[in-house]
Amino acid sequence: MRFQFTKLAGSAIFGLLPLVAQAAPFSAGDLVVERIGNGSGTLTSAAAAVFVDEYTPSGTLVQSIAMPTAVNGSDLRLTDSGSATSDGYLNLSTDGQYLTLTGYDANVGTASVASTSTTGGSATVRVVGRIDASGNVDTTTSLTAYSGNNIRSAITTNGKDIWVAGAGTPGGVTYTTFGSSGAGTSLSTVVTNTRVVEIYGPTAQLYATSGSGSNKGVNAVGTGLPTTSGTSFSLEAASASPYGMFLAQLNPSSSGPDTAYVADDGVGIEKFSLVSGTWVASGVIGSATDAYRGLTGSVTANGVQLYATRQGGTSQGIVSLVDTSGYNATINGTANLIVALGTNEAFRGIDFAPHAVPEPSTLALGAIGLGVALIARRRRSRASV
Repeated sequence: MRFQFTKLAGSAIFGLLPLVAQAAPFSAGDLVVERIGNGSGTLTSAAAAVFVDEYTPSGTLVQSIAMPTAVNGSDLRLTDSGSATSDGYLNLSTDGQYLTLTGYDANVGTASVASTSTTGGSATVRVVGRIDASGNVDTTTSLTAYSGNNIRSAITTNGKDIWVAGAGTPGGVTYTTFGSSGAGTSLSTVVTNTRVVEIYGPTAQLYATSGSGSNKGVNAVGTGLPTTSGTSFSLEAASASPYGMFLAQLNPSSSGPDTAYVADDGVGIEKFSLVSGTWVASGVIGSATDAYRGLTGSVTANGVQLYATRQGGTSQGIVSLVDTSGYNATINGTANLIVALGTNEAFRGIDFAPHAVPEPSTLALGAIGLGVALIARRRRSRASV
């Protein structure tokens, strides 16, 4: 089932903040994928245009939302490297209301954009974009972290608190807040090269994948949602070249996530099971030639529904896969292509679409004895608790 959270509606009114674009509202349950490039030219290390495409679960295109390529007031550009496979991973917030993605405040065509400096006269700051359930895009959040290297992904719990992954100076996982600028708070000086950040479990634990050093794989970052420097990294599931991940609780007796799926572009879609406190391998779907990188999923009555982006082989695009094996069993199912990748384009991260939280009824308000309340549903089907 989905985790549920409750908070007061008056805690934040994000609808009053400046926005740079507005699209149609997202539909709950749809998929969103980050697309690099518009098909007009070969993708290189230069900055390219970024789009967020919404698809139905069966692969029908609903809409494409373009990220800004020009500065508009306090809203910055958000472009990304055309060839940096570790860039371009988006995430749904834990309250289900926002998408976050990252990029560079650089013009399309800026050479070797991921190598640019975030300081000095020709500074290229890194940007965190936030898209709400109505399709409104905000790019007012910037970072001077990740200088000389890649910014890769970001996740938020509530649209305000944000955790970012990347490499450079400083690199690793950074904590920042919506609408802020500057370096943010670097959580660790030990693990400084990270890829995809996620939050899973009933206690809202922060995780990050890393493809370098001794922490290659899925790492638990501190305890819960750390916001201070000196945070520890604990390697959970070891993987050689991990990108996107999906964690779930499949064993009813578990107290948190006990199954991990990892998109490894050198192996395939890997499954791991937490058995007696140790993560053990539970099989692979695909191979290195598939170059799986983006990954998301949900727990359904039919098994674990996975969606992934496949950047290798002859059938590139978005695939759908259902693993019916259950806890601590070898992954099964067939990866079926549902969206084909266009020429001179790249799919990177994938997740579920944000959704608006319905207004509570008068009866419900009277029952809880509060003036105003919001009931927010935890993103995705994570597990049974």
